[in-house]
Amino acid sequence: MKWWKILSLVIAGVYIIGAILSFSGEDSGKKPSAEEIFKAAGGMFVWLLISLGCIWYGDELGEGMIGAKFGLVSQASPGWAVAFIGWILLLLPGVLIVFF
Repeated sequence: MKWWKILSLVIAGVYIIGAILSFSGEDSGKKPSAEEIFKAAGGMFVWLLISLGCIWYGDELGEGMIGAKFGLVSQASPGWAVAFIGWILLLLPGVLIVFF
């Protein structure tokens, strides 16, 4: 396994642990409802699936979009570019948390 795949899993794990700790409700004294937890967990799952998928399968995703409907994609995207977008998607929430 390549080092960037392991690093992406570690970052995803940090996000999951942070989400679990934020939903514990000990800081604010208010417990979130099951619906709020379900919506947040679903959104996080989809976001991690997309970003980790772009990082792990960048070459396959870049080649797979040739000939999209209406001919908007004329050549394969480089795998490194797809992986780079995946890293941006993965790191963006952490950067926003640190910034704000």
